[in-house]
Amino acid sequence: MLLSREEMAFDFKGAKFDRVKDRDLLAWIASQFLYGEVTGIQVGHWILHAPDVESAKFLARQCIEELQHVDVFMEFFKWLGARPVKVHPVVKFLSSESDDWHEHCALEMAQGEGFVLMIFYAIINCIDDEKLAKRMDAAARQEESHVDFGEQQTMKALARNPRLRRRLLGLHLLSLWVVKRFEKWIAKRVDQDHPVMRQIPEYLARIIQTTDLRLQRMGMTAKPLADYGRFESFRLIVGAVARKSLRKLAFWRWFGKKRLTHTYLHDEYLAEVMKLAEVKDAAGIPVIKAA
Repeated sequence: MLLSREEMAFDFKGAKFDRVKDRDLLAWIASQFLYGEVTGIQVGHWILHAPDVESAKFLARQCIEELQHVDVFMEFFKWLGARPVKVHPVVKFLSSESDDWHEHCALEMAQGEGFVLMIFYAIINCIDDEKLAKRMDAAARQEESHVDFGEQQTMKALARNPRLRRRLLGLHLLSLWVVKRFEKWIAKRVDQDHPVMRQIPEYLARIIQTTDLRLQRMGMTAKPLADYGRFESFRLIVGAVARKSLRKLAFWRWFGKKRLTHTYLHDEYLAEVMKLAEVKDAAGIPVIKAA
């Protein structure tokens, strides 16, 4: 990843959740996670759009890992003795499927999984159950590979086509604007006497700060987001949303879209065997040998 665990960490100063007293609160938090992991299972859809075989392999593995994460949260609910509840609309919006491969890698993988990863770290630090914390830590390490994949794919895409930067940055800014609104919604409901929840405003600010740093390291922006004026940010968001809307209307674009089935013979994954040449022996029988 472009950011280390230490850079993404937040010090809750030893504060812990109480499994009994905080049962409903923890069930709500875990329910948001559960929704995200279920949407993660659908990453299999993106295998159709993978640019190369290695990416397709990664997505196939990720799909299995997301299913494993669902099992982790099933165990979490059993530990609580609680049932999942309905997901919050903001989480549903932030987890919504992207329109193309570049959006998927930048928004769902690098940014979205980055949000999830930081919340994983927080829960691991704030629950008082060593066995469950270890299972969640194993899931977090898998999430780290998902974030790394999104970062690397995004940087490759920006290197090939710098014009993507404005559209993707605008969509990132829209997501962060939604997160900030969500922060205000949570702040009104935070129990100021709760050792963990009273630190949530600072914690969410930390999430935005690390996202800002990730965007800079991916080359999405050359300056901190705080340096963008309101008008500049608004223009980027409106431009990105407008292009997104137009892309949805452009049904014709799907007819020219190349998928892995069109490109696999030229893929690096098959380079070794594609170098083999067919010759015939004295009896006229085909023999495969290195070209």
